Amino acid sequence: MNNNTIIRSAFVAFCLIGMLVLPAVAAPAGQSATMKGNMIDQDLKDDLWANHQQYRLQRFDTNIEQANSVLTILGKYNINTTACQATLTTISGKRSELEAALTARDQEKLKTVNSGLMTLWQQFRKDVKDAFRGHYGKGAAGNPAALTSSGLGMLTV
Repeated sequence: MNNNTIIRSAFVAFCLIGMLVLPAVAAPAGQSATMKGNMIDQDLKDDLWANHQQYRLQRFDTNIEQANSVLTILGKYNINTTACQATLTTISGKRSELEAALTARDQEKLKTVNSGLMTLWQQFRKDVKDAFRGHYGKGAAGNPAALTSSGLGMLTV
């Protein structure tokens, strides 16, 4: 496995992580909604919210698992992932906060948690990028495996 393959795999992993963060605005509203003048059945709303909660937490767990897998691969190539692991530990610690916001159906808290998670995932991606730079040389301008400021997978030539 060459460096380009590793970088591309990491880029795909981070793209998936970034795409899976569900915006709070897509979550069901806590207020009663009307459809052609009729109230939506409360049981339907409850079932949809339970579905949303289950799969949102499942996506969170999958993202953590995938990020851990990426760190394992980087470690295999002796790339220092200490900062990445610290950020991932912080992200993992936010699961209970996310679950509490989902359980309470607290839209504002959910927006806050999602915003915080987005910031932490961005930090994680930056930490991984910095780990690559640290391993291949600061800036690594002449190195084909160097990463640009636009993110992983973007190779300088």
